[in-house]
Amino acid sequence: MTRPKDIDSVLEAWFLDGPSEMPDRLFEAVFDRVERVPQRRLARLKLRFAEMSTTARWIAAAAAAILVVGFGLVAFGRAPDSSNVASSPSPSASPSASATAIPVSGELRHPFIGALRQHPDIQASQDRSVITFASLSFAYNDTYFRSTASSPAANQIQLVAQNVAGGCAVGDVGLYSWALSPGGSKLTVTADSDACSSRAAVIAGEWQRSACRRSDNFCLGALEPGRYSSQYFTPALKKDATWRADFGALSYTVPEGWANAGDWPDTYTLMTAAAYASGAPNEGRVVPDQITLLARPAAAILHADCAERPEPGVGISAKELVAWIMSHPGIVATLAGSMKIDGLDATIIDLRLAPDWTETCDDQQPFIAAPLYVGAYHWSVNEGDRFRTVLLDLPGGNAVAIVVDSEDPATIDALVDRAMPIISSFDFTP
Repeated sequence: MTRPKDIDSVLEAWFLDGPSEMPDRLFEAVFDRVERVPQRRLARLKLRFAEMSTTARWIAAAAAAILVVGFGLVAFGRAPDSSNVASSPSPSASPSASATAIPVSGELRHPFIGALRQHPDIQASQDRSVITFASLSFAYNDTYFRSTASSPAANQIQLVAQNVAGGCAVGDVGLYSWALSPGGSKLTVTADSDACSSRAAVIAGEWQRSACRRSDNFCLGALEPGRYSSQYFTPALKKDATWRADFGALSYTVPEGWANAGDWPDTYTLMTAAAYASGAPNEGRVVPDQITLLARPAAAILHADCAERPEPGVGISAKELVAWIMSHPGIVATLAGSMKIDGLDATIIDLRLAPDWTETCDDQQPFIAAPLYVGAYHWSVNEGDRFRTVLLDLPGGNAVAIVVDSEDPATIDALVDRAMPIISSFDFTP
């Protein structure tokens, strides 16, 4: 998306002069606007975001930027809020670094995401944690343990507390060692010493790097082989329940050659590293080689010009969706077997467009397509498509649809061979 030319200065002024913590109601409003409107993909149907007015797009873009910055993608290192600072602070320790601070290694200048670190001094509105380093500053979940940050030695960080949020005294000094995995996807932080024990309790441990190509998302980007967790994807969320980020609602293992290209409340996308590195989009009609998880799918209405609403009379369980797909007039559906995912029964179906289906989507640029899934996305089977879908029900009753899709239908079989072991590794927390 394109932001207005002056948006950076507007946002910087807001953060420098305004509150350091986004209210829950604003966070929820941002997600309602950004997550559930622009991210319509997915379906290779036209994105609703492209049809929004200029004003609406400006608001959504600004909201996305506020979301990212407000929750840790950029640490501005501004002066501490005077409401949190003692009137006459007495540092409990003196900084050990020289008067000229050495900036933190550029390798650390990403958000690092992990499971929520519970601590009595911290009030968490999200079930995940983020630590961020700028060149000379540090923050935990944007608000807590705001500190100056410097590097007194290789692979060492010194933090000097700037405010009392989280239980530190202004001036508390902490020394930490850090190590990145060979490709930088994982960070391990060790507390060597810290006058603020509550800061040490939440910073030490393992973290995942967020190096998303998209500025409006906290996805992980290119991945080394290993196991990873989602943070925003919430497939088990009940209807009408309040959404909150939930680290580890999905976990999975990838071999060499994969990237996480999107992490939204209703969708989670894994893309081949080659497609991700090429800058291939993960939305629109051109779809790179990817695995996409769709939370709470419904059958998309037929014969209605690809309207974004469910087909009447079709249930939302995996069993009911399978039956509907197998009888879909616009799709040739082949049962390809069953499997276990996290101990749950899943049905595998291979799909292609029926040769006699001629209905189209998109009035302005029509293309032949049979609507398939609808939710906070709209998915279709297009002319020439071949892809695989896997359907299962979570223990709480919500369905999940998994789609393996290739830009080139001729390569789908090879992609399926690469994707199925990853799908087998999926774990959904209850």
